[in-house]
Amino acid sequence: MRIFHGFGLLVLLLCAINTAHAGDNPRLKTMFDTDQAEREQEPINWKTLIPNDTKRRAELHRMLEQNTVTTGLDYYEAAFIQQHGLKPDDYLLAHVLAMAALAKGYTQARWIAAATLDRYLQQNQHPQIFGTQTVIRTVAGTGKEEAPTRAPFNTTLLPDSLRSTLGVADLKTLANRLSQKDYHSSDSEN
Repeated sequence: MRIFHGFGLLVLLLCAINTAHAGDNPRLKTMFDTDQAEREQEPINWKTLIPNDTKRRAELHRMLEQNTVTTGLDYYEAAFIQQHGLKPDDYLLAHVLAMAALAKGYTQARWIAAATLDRYLQQNQHPQIFGTQTVIRTVAGTGKEEAPTRAPFNTTLLPDSLRSTLGVADLKTLANRLSQKDYHSSDSEN
């Protein structure tokens, strides 16, 4: 009888796990995967990427209006899509989506919550506070790249412990990575 009871609990657990993901939006998952794949191509084709980003954001907005973005994973994927916008409100909405993912218990959204806030701050002429955004400017008329920077960056507002809580590397790691032209800012090697 114990074996049967144990098996029943296993089946119940598997059903619960399956149900937890049953509400995830499969169309949003496809959009997220495509969004990320287009950024992994070398070189990035900006002439197609920017219009594709615009279409994805428009579809995402329809999904939000129709209330089909509902799970923590949905909000996480939506935050990544939305942060590839062009104006401050795009980044602010991305930040809110990341916060919704966290509120739903999806802790993998920690880094994107920090990154979207940094991006929003920069677009509003304020220094970033986590150090997630790298800027590479080109010298006017030459096309030559300047040294990569995270400036403007308020390095004194947050302690490294808070950066770590939100999945961002500490200041020393950020500086070392930047000097090696490694622009990743998460506390893992992503």
